[in-house]
Amino acid sequence: MKKKKALWTSTFREIYQSKARFISILLIIMLGVGFYAGIKATGPDMLHTADTYYKDNKLMDTKLVSTTGLEDKDIDLIKGDSKVNIVEPSYSLDVLTEENNHVLKLMSYSSDKNELNLPVLVEGKLPEKEDEIALDTQVLDNQIYKIGDTISIQKDDSDSVSRDKFKIVGFIKSPIYIDNVSRGYTTVGKGTIDYFGYVKEDVFNLPVYTEAYIQYKDTAKLESYSKAYNLAYDKDVKSLKQTLKNRPSEQLDEMKKEANEKLDDAKAKIADGEKQLSDGQTLLSEKEKELNKNKQLIEAAKQQGMPVDAAQEQTLQKASKTLEAEKKKIEEEQQKIKESKEELATSQKKVENLKEPTYHYFSRDDNPSYSEFQDNADRISSIATVFPVFFFMIAALISLTTMTRMVDEKRGEIGTLKALGYTNFEIALKYIVYSTTASIVGSLAGLLIGYNLFPSVIFDAYGSMYNLPSVIITYYIGYTIQSVIVALLCTLLASLFVLRVDLLSTPALLMRPKAPKPGKRILLERFSWLWDRFSFNQKVTARNLFRYKQRMLMTVLGIAGCTAMILTGFGLKDSIGDIVPLQFDKIWHYDATVTFNDDSTTAQKEEYAKIKENDKNITSSLDLSQNNMTVVKKGYTNREVTVDVPKQEKQLADFITFKDRNSDKKYSLNDNGIIINEKLANFFDAKTGDDLTIRDTDNKDVTVKVEAVVENYVMNFAYMTPSYYEKIFGEKPDYNVELLKFDKSLSETKENELADRLIKSNYAGNVSFTSQIGKAMDDTMSSLNIVVWVLIISAALLAFVVLYNLTNINISERIRELSTIKVLGFYDREVTMYVYRENNILTVLGILVGFVLGVLLHGYVLKTAEIDMMMFPTTIHPISYVLSALLTILFSFIVMLIMHRKLKHVDMIEALKSTE
Repeated sequence: MKKKKALWTSTFREIYQSKARFISILLIIMLGVGFYAGIKATGPDMLHTADTYYKDNKLMDTKLVSTTGLEDKDIDLIKGDSKVNIVEPSYSLDVLTEENNHVLKLMSYSSDKNELNLPVLVEGKLPEKEDEIALDTQVLDNQIYKIGDTISIQKDDSDSVSRDKFKIVGFIKSPIYIDNVSRGYTTVGKGTIDYFGYVKEDVFNLPVYTEAYIQYKDTAKLESYSKAYNLAYDKDVKSLKQTLKNRPSEQLDEMKKEANEKLDDAKAKIADGEKQLSDGQTLLSEKEKELNKNKQLIEAAKQQGMPVDAAQEQTLQKASKTLEAEKKKIEEEQQKIKESKEELATSQKKVENLKEPTYHYFSRDDNPSYSEFQDNADRISSIATVFPVFFFMIAALISLTTMTRMVDEKRGEIGTLKALGYTNFEIALKYIVYSTTASIVGSLAGLLIGYNLFPSVIFDAYGSMYNLPSVIITYYIGYTIQSVIVALLCTLLASLFVLRVDLLSTPALLMRPKAPKPGKRILLERFSWLWDRFSFNQKVTARNLFRYKQRMLMTVLGIAGCTAMILTGFGLKDSIGDIVPLQFDKIWHYDATVTFNDDSTTAQKEEYAKIKENDKNITSSLDLSQNNMTVVKKGYTNREVTVDVPKQEKQLADFITFKDRNSDKKYSLNDNGIIINEKLANFFDAKTGDDLTIRDTDNKDVTVKVEAVVENYVMNFAYMTPSYYEKIFGEKPDYNVELLKFDKSLSETKENELADRLIKSNYAGNVSFTSQIGKAMDDTMSSLNIVVWVLIISAALLAFVVLYNLTNINISERIRELSTIKVLGFYDREVTMYVYRENNILTVLGILVGFVLGVLLHGYVLKTAEIDMMMFPTTIHPISYVLSALLTILFSFIVMLIMHRKLKHVDMIEALKSTE
């Protein structure tokens, strides 16, 4: 019992006496575990927070829209679907505000009916009267309106709603719009919605519902963004489509029936009008005959010299005028009937050409902010697959070195304990307790910091982009167990690995100190012309470096690993920051994209051309056929691609640059094949000369030849000439998009004004500006920069601890040597430099090796962090190399200052005591 008590006392005394070593191990484990668990938990925490918000506010699963609106019969059918939990019909209308020409999306609200997409009240109250409105918080953030203000809508929209003025009573958020920027597209105004507002349902004067929001029973409890949710959703929406499959034909029959009834009424009116006209003509003819007869009698009387009554002549003249007026009236009626017949013929044609209404099933993924949030979380999760593992590898390396040094220091004690009769297990228990305590305490501290710090910092970085509540911190059992196991492997396994040799040795051997490594001639000494030029200190430094090869290797690898992680962090920052300038300045040279309406008329097209011609800012334009298709290949995942066909192919170079990313060789379209972007080529392992299969929207597969692979960072594109398009698809391209170039950059206000003018022609359905797309993307990428800074700071902290630990071990191993040179008269500064000449050389070597590792790690992280529709540039800027090196050197200098203080107070007598 006393033996065990003494052993435990020795264990705890060792922890106390070697506080610096214990704390350094603890800190390394804490950093490794905290970084691993924290980064791993961030992506899931983001998705869990969003999912909780969606569930709390009952975000819909499907938004159903029909081209002719939704009727009560549609709603009843949906309610009858066994998969449907809630269906909520709704009204909405995009209008222009009177005060500032902003696009406002009016949405219906009813406190007793609203069950889905529940608005979150931020300030004020929800509308209770018809003249009240609750507006998007974006209005509040931009200080456009305040509570109590009146908002007016333009008269053009007042027919669809019962009033055109509303009093602002509150500000709200909606689970439909979780981002702070986009509110969707519209055919009103400049083409994009500025903000939304809720008004009472009774305000709308619409004959049908504009949409219906649906929640399914199967998805209600499933985690958003999960595979289980997506699979359940696909089944549920398939069931809903089956439920409504007959509605388009039924509605077409109803529309035709209603239209034919109106046509029959119109025909009956025309027939009735023709009969009345015929009767009138007959009566008019009789009157005309009688009038002519009376005129002949009066004329005959005048010829025979008989007196004619003047009053009688006046009566005949009046009758003649009346007759002419009636004739004119009949002619007018004839013209009206003719026009009615023409209108009837046109209406009949329209009825004959009536098409079945289209039902559009929009999922949550069709909401850009919903899917974009998942992309951001996935990017962080992708980074978390590589970086923390590398982080842990460095921690394991340093822990192994530290525990090795500790066991070496205690050789004499181990020998003494063996001589006193202690078993190997009892001796090992001290080191097991020591390493396990450091691991467990470090792991717990790391888990606590990691789970709470990293998700909060990174999620807050996205706060400017999303209006979600604060992140919900979750402690994941899986990540916790993984972290603790790896931490124990780093220390406990390292201790047992080092101990195994000593525990098998004899006490006599252990109680004698290890013989110092014999001095040997090093390679440099063979070059006498160089060696002779070295000073004494330089020769000692060179000999020491090659004498302790294991320590040199560990130091170089430790510094290299930390430098590599810092460089990777800065490299990621470079790659993220380069996407927008490269894509929107060097590759795309156009300023706006106009999407045309499918059902526009020739007159509207002419009006659009006139507006474009009169705008002095527009210098050139290019018509494009743009269609979304799919690239398919056996054994590969299908990928969406935008197929672009320029009408004036020779002008395309003015709008888009096609070049190889590595060689800068430029390409142009020809009739032999297509040009695709590098990301798409990498997906399918395609190169110049290969064939690819493209599937169009009608599920028709065509084979195309790849003529060139070009640099592109955003989305997947395939470009081809009109001739090649016609050759492979068997039809001429439909030019539905136009690219515009400006003479100079326009302000956001000017861009909105231009978009408003173009859309008013009704030929342009939407206008998007590359400047605004680039700005939105820049905002997204900027938020990701916070993640990168977290990586850099974490790597920098690890670098500091690694440098401190390695230097401390170096000094501990050589304390007798350093004490000796102090006794010989070396000054404190000379003693410090005696050690730090070696450290400086190893630091430089570590930095150089770290640069090589950093480039490889950076490339690997980019590959895993990329999403389908984006490619990161792989170039690391020179300044990043400089900053990575300077940070490592800075930490080395700080460690030197700390160690200088320690060396000044070395107890030389104690260190030089004989161990015999």
